[in-house]
Amino acid sequence: MIRINLLPGARRQSASGGGGSQGWIIAYLVAAVLTIVVLVVVYMGKNRELEEQVTRNSALASQADELEQQSANIEAVRAELEQSRQLENVVSELQRARYGPTAVLMEMSRILSVGGGPTVDPQRLEEIRRRNPLAGVNANWDPRRLWLREFREEDRECSVTGQGRTNEDVAEFLKRLTLSEKFEEVRLVKTEHTEDNETGLDLIAFELDCRVIY
Repeated sequence: MIRINLLPGARRQSASGGGGSQGWIIAYLVAAVLTIVVLVVVYMGKNRELEEQVTRNSALASQADELEQQSANIEAVRAELEQSRQLENVVSELQRARYGPTAVLMEMSRILSVGGGPTVDPQRLEEIRRRNPLAGVNANWDPRRLWLREFREEDRECSVTGQGRTNEDVAEFLKRLTLSEKFEEVRLVKTEHTEDNETGLDLIAFELDCRVIY
């Protein structure tokens, strides 16, 4: 009967199996170390990005605060500017109220003076004449053919009454007022024949409304 001794081979197999286990353990350790290194590198990179983002956020917050402060200053400047403009308007209105009536009366004097006429821009007058050749003033008109009896003005609304020798005289006066830069919205309210008590001459009494500009 033949006998085979398997013990030495078993020992060799046992020894060979122990070396494989050590290799796996070393591989696991190396993999774990590499994983930790990678995680540390990634963490450090993300942490650096976070710090940079925090820095940018702080800078943006500072800029936002500066812009808000500037905006508040701008609003204050705008408020002061608006107040200054309102004061300027009040002063201008007071100046116009002070000197405006005098300017209107001077204009009326020019309109009713021999050789005078309304204050009107020459270019505007030329355009009016191109549209209507009869719209200009009559340089030969004698303003002594018309006189005013009453001139009333309140809040720049005017009422004028007077008399003229003929309807043509009244029409010339109305035309001059309409062309003048000191009057607007000139409207003839009424005309009627009347007689002068002293001379017995036939006259045309008139009444008109307008607005003064000053």
